Amino acid sequence: MKFVITGGAGFIGSSLTKRLVKDGHNVTVIDKVEQNKAFRLSTILNKITYKCFDLQDLDLLKKELKDFDVVAHFSASADIALGRTKTDVDLKEGTIVTYNVLESMRTNKINQIVFPSTSAVYGNPLKIPTTEDTGLLFPTSLYGSSKLAAEGLISAFCYLFGIKSWIFRLGNVVGPDLQRGVIKDFIKKLREDPKKLEILGDGLQQKDFVYMSDFLNGLLFAFNNSHEVINVFNLSSGATTSVNKIAEMLFDAMKLKNVQVSYTGGKSGWPGDAPIVHYDISKIRKLGWNPKYTSDEAVGLAIQDTLMM
Repeated sequence: MKFVITGGAGFIGSSLTKRLVKDGHNVTVIDKVEQNKAFRLSTILNKITYKCFDLQDLDLLKKELKDFDVVAHFSASADIALGRTKTDVDLKEGTIVTYNVLESMRTNKINQIVFPSTSAVYGNPLKIPTTEDTGLLFPTSLYGSSKLAAEGLISAFCYLFGIKSWIFRLGNVVGPDLQRGVIKDFIKKLREDPKKLEILGDGLQQKDFVYMSDFLNGLLFAFNNSHEVINVFNLSSGATTSVNKIAEMLFDAMKLKNVQVSYTGGKSGWPGDAPIVHYDISKIRKLGWNPKYTSDEAVGLAIQDTLMM
């Protein structure tokens, strides 16, 4: 199949790109990162088509988004907390760019889209573990609101213009080439001062971590085996790991003892951060897919990956 991956130079998009190439698909990447800076794709640049431009340019996107079977729309702001200081970044790089992608698909008669959404669309959910049909979606971050708006746009374009969609509400995807998030942050702090560690919040936050290979396997399994107009899945391990547990795992992996731990306080790590992300993944399990790794195992593997960087 002919795939185009927006944001294909990023952490998750690049891993999907490499997997699709390995599986024998024709892949084009569109990203605003210049090709010589797309370090995650350096080993396969000779096997893909790489186009560098900003997806906010709708006219250019309409010209370039032609003759593809599937759009995997992975382009978005990678900094969830940035919306606190730049309130328009998720609107521009999330909601508006998603509209541009969908409108370009409509214009060029492309009828399949794969979209990575987020647990942030649930805000502070009424049900934990959280199922896909949990109602009253009130995001607590602009990133989450942008993803929820994008889901709404995708839904409308599907029903109005004959598009099929696969929407994946992701847990915390971790693995090789991790550049941000709690694991990377803790390692950076401990390398700077192995005797102390400041933890944002109270350390009791529980998050659902999924290893990259599980994420890719789950996404491709659902894409190939679900056939509704709109296919929505929680995609993660279905388990959780606490922030305190991550710190303990890092102390063991880095062979550190008597580390002085301090906390900034509060249930959340930062304003807009959900203290508990715990998915119910029974829907994708019923389809026939199960993760290989638990949340703790995913964190352990990601720690080893990141320490070797």
